[in-house]
Amino acid sequence: MKLVIRQYLASLKERGELDALLPDLLSQIGFEVFLKPGIGSRQYGVDVGAYGKLSEDSENKVYLFSVKSGDLNRKDWSSGNPQDLRPSIEEIIDVFIPTRIPVEYKSKPIEICLCFGGEVKEEVRSNVSGFLEKHKSNELCFSEWNGDRLAALIEKHLLKEELLPENCRSLLRKSLAMIDEPDISFKHFCQLTQLLTDTEGRNPKQTLTAMRQLYLCLWILYSWCRDEDNLESVYLSTEVALLNAWEASKFAFDKKNQIAVATLETLHSIQLLNLQVSDSYLKEKIIPHAGSLYALSHAVRPSCAVDVNLKLFDVLGRLALGGSWAYWYLAQTSEEDAQAFEYFSNKVSEYQESIKKLIVNNPTLFTIHKDEQAIDLVLAIWFLSLNKVHWGDIHAWLVNITQNTSQMLRQHDKYPTTIQSYAELIEHPVERTEDYRESVTKGSILYPYISVFSAVMGFEEPYETVKEIKEQFLSHCNFQVFFFDEESEKHFYRFDKVHGATLSDVCVTESPEELIRQLNNECQQSDKVYDLSAYKYSLWPLILMGCRHYRLPVPMHFILDLYKHTQNAEEVSTGDSTVSVAE
Repeated sequence: MKLVIRQYLASLKERGELDALLPDLLSQIGFEVFLKPGIGSRQYGVDVGAYGKLSEDSENKVYLFSVKSGDLNRKDWSSGNPQDLRPSIEEIIDVFIPTRIPVEYKSKPIEICLCFGGEVKEEVRSNVSGFLEKHKSNELCFSEWNGDRLAALIEKHLLKEELLPENCRSLLRKSLAMIDEPDISFKHFCQLTQLLTDTEGRNPKQTLTAMRQLYLCLWILYSWCRDEDNLESVYLSTEVALLNAWEASKFAFDKKNQIAVATLETLHSIQLLNLQVSDSYLKEKIIPHAGSLYALSHAVRPSCAVDVNLKLFDVLGRLALGGSWAYWYLAQTSEEDAQAFEYFSNKVSEYQESIKKLIVNNPTLFTIHKDEQAIDLVLAIWFLSLNKVHWGDIHAWLVNITQNTSQMLRQHDKYPTTIQSYAELIEHPVERTEDYRESVTKGSILYPYISVFSAVMGFEEPYETVKEIKEQFLSHCNFQVFFFDEESEKHFYRFDKVHGATLSDVCVTESPEELIRQLNNECQQSDKVYDLSAYKYSLWPLILMGCRHYRLPVPMHFILDLYKHTQNAEEVSTGDSTVSVAE
């Protein structure tokens, strides 16, 4: 395990990675962290500051950490760059210690810690040793916190047997070993996540420790996946980790004590890591190729056409979810922070354009094979619909999908089905008969979604096509809409039990106005989505993430709330476009 941690530490970058891990480790050891890494403000050589002692028989000291990534070589020690380690230490001695030490620690002994994920190279060892010996005094000493020492401390205080049982260690090792088989790797990490976030029988302090362990394990998995250039396992793992961590952190909501605050900080760190992994996956693997004809379809390396369809809809959902998070961050950003506002505004636009390119250049996205692909379809349409500029493209997409579906049903070809088995799906349809079609299309969430979006946006043609499909081919099929219920808040984030309710026989054969009226009335009565903690605390993308990850239909409230805001013409400007506000 120490070798695993050591390799992970060596791969960490200085900013946002190694210096983000250190405060959690120090807090777990028992230190009081009084200074954390900051952006934009001068810290005079100190990345992390803490007060405490490493062991029972040592004395309390002020520990000042100057952090560098990887190995410490001549270039990182003193090459004329103000960010090198030697000038950083000189700045700590000359400026930070005389002026920045908190008053209560002024009389305490001080230890400056040279912190890096690797080791000191022999080429610079004599220079470092001579410099530290020269500046050492009775009140000031120095120490090296290299990769080996950090790995030992992590193993002792975060991953020791009493805190992280052997079965959890085994699951982490299995997940790392199977990175080239992402589904298997994710399966092991999912089990690890469920064990670490199970709060039954744990007090808040134990839950905090488990949260920190989960965050560390996620980082280890990410570093290995990054080295292997295969982010699939860690993409899925950060999703399930964030959902489960949210459930485990509920005890800390609205509380201000030290453990609660630290728990929410760790939860936020997991959220940021999820954002980083998602951005890496989409920007490196998807967006650069979305504009090339058949590029992503070919990259699937399929055994049959169904493989391409299934994977491309999965990618479509991921793009839409990434864009929804970007939109959420945009809504949290003040226009006064022009740089951040422009960044997230451009990011939203980039994701929307990438979705359109993905659809145009991969025609399989005009054909639905599985009814549950409605989840990814809805995520994409909802995200695109935030900007009316894209409504024309949505209309063309829905026209193609409904026409293709109608033709497939007429010809008894590969029409949408509720079949879950992959082996059965690639053989579908095994019979071209009415009886077979009825047996594999008993219910649907797909068609009600298409009808509702068409009604909300005023798209007559796809609405009428769905109406014809219902009347001519699927009169037996139960068109239904999913709603959260009283049990959903308890089970949604861990998905440890089936929950929710459905509205059956949705009236897609009536007028668009009647359909909206029916669903609007039902949404007012079945409004438990607004009771979800993620909604109450304004983290609504977490609901969309849970729906995509656990394959639950997206709440109809998202679509109808968009409709209400469209009706009220409440809009917010973002650059050259106009994005409707969605609750």
